[in-house]
Amino acid sequence: MNKDIINTSFFIHQLKQGQNSAFETLYHLYFQKLSHFANSYIENEEESQEIVQNVFFKLWKKREKLAVDVNLHSYLFKMVKNSCLDYFKHQKVKANYSQHCDIERKKINHFALMDTPSTLYIENELLEKINSSVDKLPEACKRIFIKSRFQGMNHKEIAEELDISTKTVENQITKALKFLRVELKEYTALFF
Repeated sequence: MNKDIINTSFFIHQLKQGQNSAFETLYHLYFQKLSHFANSYIENEEESQEIVQNVFFKLWKKREKLAVDVNLHSYLFKMVKNSCLDYFKHQKVKANYSQHCDIERKKINHFALMDTPSTLYIENELLEKINSSVDKLPEACKRIFIKSRFQGMNHKEIAEELDISTKTVENQITKALKFLRVELKEYTALFF
């Protein structure tokens, strides 16, 4: 029988019984080797050591489920490799989340800037200008535009209510929008 298998079986048997001395021996035998192995993947000593610490913690928690014939050397290195791969996945998730947060933060800052007193003043001024411009529209055009844009009616509803064709409604709204674009051109540069 191979001497390594006998030693591994012995340690596993001791671990399964909760022997701290067996765990401590394994820890001292493998910690540096496993840390070096982890560091070859992630190139960060502190993180590598933390990964190995977690591997030993998992080993202790799973000790009762260990198979007696498992190759402990391979088992530990495989656990470290898998933990390194999990580390990379976690880093990618963190980077994506951070990027998402940056985008959201920029949106919030943009909208926060829009609530400044000067922006509110411009909004109020714009609303007054829109109202006065709408009042300048010919009466039929004005009535159709208000029903469409302020009352939320669709073209068919307006046409039925005013007993006109939907084509007339479309033409009047197009006419109103052209007029308002000219009237409000100084404000469109601020918002578009």
